[in-house]
Amino acid sequence: MEDPIRRHPTRAEQLDIIVRAVADQARPGDGVLDLGCGTGYLGHLLFRAREDLRYVGVDRKGESLEAARANLGEGVRLVADDLSAIATIAGLDGPWRFIVTALTFHDLDDAGKARVIAWAARRLAADGWFLLYDRLRLTEPALFPLQQSVWRRLERIHGEGMRTADDFAAYERDLGSDNRPATLVDYARWFAAAGLAFQCLHLHGNVALLAGAPRAATA
Repeated sequence: MEDPIRRHPTRAEQLDIIVRAVADQARPGDGVLDLGCGTGYLGHLLFRAREDLRYVGVDRKGESLEAARANLGEGVRLVADDLSAIATIAGLDGPWRFIVTALTFHDLDDAGKARVIAWAARRLAADGWFLLYDRLRLTEPALFPLQQSVWRRLERIHGEGMRTADDFAAYERDLGSDNRPATLVDYARWFAAAGLAFQCLHLHGNVALLAGAPRAATA
């Protein structure tokens, strides 16, 4: 299965980090809940690494779930529901060893992001992990030229670039109703409010892999 998005050059590496983290830590039969599973590409990568996982994917788009069924086969559970109404989703109480989400959170408003993180925290196993992969919001105009240098370096190395802009004002104009990344500080606050220990595992440009674990498990 080919990556259906492939919008920036570090996506393959960061998805592989998620897969390796799950594959290294999972026990046979552990459950993985994929929030915003799309056409099942992350599930496909997970099953290539560990065939013994239980996988459940959630997405609001019926056509994406149809493609996910074709890509992943009948041995998975796929749920048609909307993360923006996370409180109404039933039958996913877990507990889950792994809850993952890839490039989905920027579609939610900030209140929605906080609700999904809190919802996930309540459904993690005591020794579970929440892995969140998404863009971070840039907030400092004086530092934007340095971010542009990072993007240009990635383009030189990989032959393709991330999302960019001519200046900070253009970057902000590009943010809209379907592109609402949060800051790293916001995520740290939301994870803490949900009772999760928080760590940024990997950062490329402004695209981050964040991790949380129940605080009781860190004691």
